[in-house]
Amino acid sequence: MGGDGLMQVLCLSWFDNGSQLQWLAEALRKDSDYDVLHINIVKTKPMLYDSDVWLAEINTAEKQRDLMNKIKDAEFFIFSEFLPNSREMKSILKPLGIYEKVTPDNTIIRTGGSVVAYNAEHYLLEQIRRGWVYAGGAHDFSISSKVGLVAPTRNISPIDKLPEPNPPEDKVRICFAPTKEVKGMKPITRVMERITKEYNDVEFVPIMNKTWKESVKIKSECSITLDQFWIPTYANSAIESMFLKHVVFSRIDKWTLLLHPDLPIVNVWSEKELYEKLKWLIETPEEIERIGKEGRAFVEKWHSPEVVAEQWKKLIAFVQEKRSQRWESYGVK
Repeated sequence: MGGDGLMQVLCLSWFDNGSQLQWLAEALRKDSDYDVLHINIVKTKPMLYDSDVWLAEINTAEKQRDLMNKIKDAEFFIFSEFLPNSREMKSILKPLGIYEKVTPDNTIIRTGGSVVAYNAEHYLLEQIRRGWVYAGGAHDFSISSKVGLVAPTRNISPIDKLPEPNPPEDKVRICFAPTKEVKGMKPITRVMERITKEYNDVEFVPIMNKTWKESVKIKSECSITLDQFWIPTYANSAIESMFLKHVVFSRIDKWTLLLHPDLPIVNVWSEKELYEKLKWLIETPEEIERIGKEGRAFVEKWHSPEVVAEQWKKLIAFVQEKRSQRWESYGVK
């Protein structure tokens, strides 16, 4: 970081949260006047997402001095999931020499991930007490309804890193990449056992214990993604599958559809419904092509790096204003 008089933005993720802060850092470097660096603390295995700096590799005094020198002039901070004043993050920030620099007037916390979901009341109280600015998917009601005011930023799809779709012409390949049992592994497996017995040209492709790059390569050779039966909204896996022109099946609530009425995901809420809609799709293959095109257009419109970077640039500018000026602009003194 540093040089050319650019504002220095430091992104810090404890877990990599689907590489969202890395992709945000790359997008802002490309489409803004910021000098941006992303430090990741814990890499999720087996996904092994990229990061500008993986803290585990800063394993000598010399490397730590070099990193501290690189980030010492950081002026703005973006955290993923963990609050900067949490015990865990404090243990990282203090040795790096930047803990005292982080304030609610130069910081945004991205509120995505299970840590936030399971500690929502704490995040709500911290926003009331400290005035932290949160950002995240407003369509994820399980979080956005509980943690306080959340700026409605969108997940980034790294469309320049994704392969072109290359599904076979002689069969329908259906993929599923579970990360938790609660995402619907058992009902989805039962449905696919029935489907593959009934249709010889259908192949079920579970994606497990693969890196992210390996996973998207496998996905590029499929045409349908079964996403989840867990939280009734959509996130990274569904977004990347839509860009790959898949038909995505997932549980989607009315709140998500209120915010994204053009969301081209096949909405399924039960094992029976999944089975019936899959049969319909397999027997009308022209719908796979039609919905797949709609999915790619949706991602390009809402989740491309350029679009999301523009959202974050506006949010950063908003936070940079002194709090008194923000409230005065609304007539509040």
